[in-house]
Amino acid sequence: MTQVAPLRPNDDKDIVRILLIGDEPNLLRTLRRNLLGRGYDVLIALDDVEAYETSESQAPDLFVLNLDFTSVNVDGLQICAELRRKSQSPIIVLSAVGSEGIKIRAFDLGADDYVVMPFGMDEFLARVRSTLRRWSAYKAGVVNHAHVILSGDLLINTDSRQVTVRGDVVRLTPHEYSVLLYLAQHAGKVVTHRELLKAVWGDQYGDEREYLRVFVSQVRRKIEEDPLRPSYILTEPGVGYRFAQGQSS
Repeated sequence: MTQVAPLRPNDDKDIVRILLIGDEPNLLRTLRRNLLGRGYDVLIALDDVEAYETSESQAPDLFVLNLDFTSVNVDGLQICAELRRKSQSPIIVLSAVGSEGIKIRAFDLGADDYVVMPFGMDEFLARVRSTLRRWSAYKAGVVNHAHVILSGDLLINTDSRQVTVRGDVVRLTPHEYSVLLYLAQHAGKVVTHRELLKAVWGDQYGDEREYLRVFVSQVRRKIEEDPLRPSYILTEPGVGYRFAQGQSS
């Protein structure tokens, strides 16, 4: 299949590379034109094979994946899962299906955001900017708070962005790490759903509680001895979450 944008090494670290994945030419052209106009380097993959090859050879900073393939027999959710296995770069999923079940499935497989089609271009570009800001901060290891946060057997090193439980390193995605860090930085305080969404995903978020259910569940599976009886991230029913008060330094 034809690659719409030429593949080339990303030697300029200031250039943000975005890979669009899908098989709807009109949508891809519209997204590409708007992203190019904002200074992004944009690549296109028309199926799963191109997506994986481009991911490995070009290391995109962001994936934009349209789940709704119609002309080729591929599974958009499977692509999402495989991209997450290959890369930590954020994934924005697009779909005409807005059911909570599909959203949760996409998040479980590694998506960082979910945009229901049709959508406004301003909204889409705002989500791209928000996602890339979080990713850039994660890669740069931006530190605004204490060097170490310690609670029981859980240790968060904000310089290295490394999380350990009982001395074992825990691998978290950027958004999982951001959820955990924000709660830990506000230990003992009830953090509302809206506050946590805005802190992690950006100011345009606030009502997407299914995001939090999935990401908190994923973090609990990785840091809690018994995820069903969490000792670190506690649920405040109908309000939000609270990180159990611990010792920090």
